[in-house]
Amino acid sequence: MQTVLDDDTWDACQEIRQRQRKLGMVCAVLLAIALLCLVDGLQGLMRSGATVLELLPEKSAALSGPLTIKNPVTRDIEVSFAPANAPLSFTLEGFFAGYWFGNGMWRGIVAAQSEAEPGEYHMRVAFRGAAASTFQNYTVIVRADAVDMRTHSTSFTHRLTGFNPFALAVGFVGLALLVGVGVYRHGSMIIRTLVRLGCGEIVRVQQEKDGLRLWCLLYGSRPPYEGTVCAVITTEGSVLAHARAGTAAKGSLQLFISDHDRAQKESGYTQDEISFAVRPGCLVCLRPPCSQSPPAPAS
Repeated sequence: MQTVLDDDTWDACQEIRQRQRKLGMVCAVLLAIALLCLVDGLQGLMRSGATVLELLPEKSAALSGPLTIKNPVTRDIEVSFAPANAPLSFTLEGFFAGYWFGNGMWRGIVAAQSEAEPGEYHMRVAFRGAAASTFQNYTVIVRADAVDMRTHSTSFTHRLTGFNPFALAVGFVGLALLVGVGVYRHGSMIIRTLVRLGCGEIVRVQQEKDGLRLWCLLYGSRPPYEGTVCAVITTEGSVLAHARAGTAAKGSLQLFISDHDRAQKESGYTQDEISFAVRPGCLVCLRPPCSQSPPAPAS
């Protein structure tokens, strides 16, 4: 079987492709883990409910809710706990416009005292002059320690690792982005190597009644003249067929492999095998490879 571009540069291109595929797989795995962590965190929130807070002694959590009166002031908000001597405190931070629809919201901090006993407490937020139906009720659960909170967590990720699933999701996305930079850099290296080899990558294949029509990327290279015969090769450098160059537009070149082209027989493939073997990812030799180094001076 005929092969082309059998040199060190071609081997280097294959090594870069393999490294890029491995990095791409790592990136995909990291993103999949991040998605699982995100889904697990969301289902944990739905199971526990938006009105449930879990705290440790001497710890606090931010809480916010809608305003039920217009233009309130600090003294209009009334917060109560049940039982009345609950070891909890509430500090109002202020009022703000909602992120989605601009509705009025309040924001505060709920804190558990150092001597807080583990258990379930209730908290009610009301505004002076508002109807009783607008009262906002919350459940505050104080856990004995971090181990107890982890054991009772509704998130599988939190129970398994002890970390917040949303924090893990952000971390894995960050790692995926770093690996993605490596994938991008390897892709740039492949493009530079293909340009040096005088090749373009096939991105589209269309079966027609009298042959195959191909589209390949030029990567900024000058396209061959229309009608020029170009070798279509595999990523290993083996010739599959020969195609005639057509028109070039928007950085891509259109080529055509005729079923009756005598040059196809030189590859050792039948017409059906060529139709199956030529696919996106194969390469087209657009011009001779560039020399890697200047020729040695004549003695």
